[in-house]
Order: sequence, then C-alpha cells, then structure tokens
Amino acid sequence: MSIEVVTSLVTATVAVVGVPAVYMQARAARLSAEAVGRAQLQHTRRTNQHAACVEVLAAADELKRACDNSGSAAMWLTLTYEDAASNDERVRERAAERRESAERSHEEALDLAYETYERLVKAVSRLELEGPDQLITSAARLADLGDLLQLQGRSTDFNEDNLVFVTESEQQPFTWVTSQFAEARRKFILGTRSYFNEI
Repeated sequence: MSIEVVTSLVTATVAVVGVPAVYMQARAARLSAEAVGRAQLQHTRRTNQHAACVEVLAAADELKRACDNSGSAAMWLTLTYEDAASNDERVRERAAERRESAERSHEEALDLAYETYERLVKAVSRLELEGPDQLITSAARLADLGDLLQLQGRSTDFNEDNLVFVTESEQQPFTWVTSQFAEARRKFILGTRSYFNEI
C-alpha cells in the first residue's frame, strides 16, 4: 500500500469516528450546561420564595405589635385625665398637655398600624407572584384578619368583647379575631416549614 492510500484510510477513519465523538461531547456539554442553568434558576426561585415568606411573617408580627400599641394608646386616652376638671388652673393645664400628648401618640400609633398593614398586603402580593401556591391562602388570611386587628385602636371605648363584623353578615367578639390571627400565623409557619423542608 502506498503512503497516499494509508493516509486516506487514516483520514477517513478519523472522520468517521471523530466527528460523532466531537458531536457527542458537544451535546453532553450542552445538556450539562442546561442542567446547571435549571438548578441555578430553581435555587434562585426558592430563595425568592423564602424571602417572600419571611417578609409576610415579619409584616404580620409587626402589624400585631402596632395594633396592640394603638389599642393601648386609645385606652390611655380614657384613663389619664381626671385632673381636667380641677379648680387649679395649673393642674388643668398639665392635664390638657398630657391629653394632647396622648392624642398625638394615639394618632402616631394608628398611622403606624395602617402602614404596617399596608406592608403586610404588599408582602402577600409579592408572595402571590413568587409562590409557592400552597402558602398564598394562609398569607391572604393573615392580611384579612390584620385589617380587623386595626379596630382596637380606632376607638377609645373599644372593648375586646365587642362584636365586630368578620364578614358582611357575621359578627364575632374581637377576641375571636386575635385568636384567628394567631392561628393563621401558626398555619402559615407550618406550611412554610413543610414546603421548604420537603426533599
């Protein structure tokens, strides 16, 4: 055999074996890159979902504290000012100053409760976008009950045994609202744990 024939045979063999091998390597590299990309996307998605859940829980806890503070501020307005009817003008002035201070504190507490409620609503909206779907209902329940929690700070004569409308036709004592809020929070936490701890 001449050198030209041997060279041709070697070249043909490399072409027959080498081209599919290069193709297979390129295909394997592409599939591997796609798998890595999907894994990174899934990790990013889970991270965003976790952040959305934390945001909902933090906003719900902040709202509960703010509503408790506004309720205390409203109650404080009714307790402080027996001296307003005193015959001593200085005593009356001090009572009026304390009353004004308590009214400002009450307004600030109400504003804060409303702002934290708005944060909770936004956090629930973010969760609706990010998912997971199985946590949206319990998060929305927290927001619905959070709206009712603000009632305790709106009136100075509010009593926890007062009936409040929880639907258009149903009334419950305010204590029911607080217990339902605590239960909705518990369910949200359990659902979040279950979702993020599943393998």
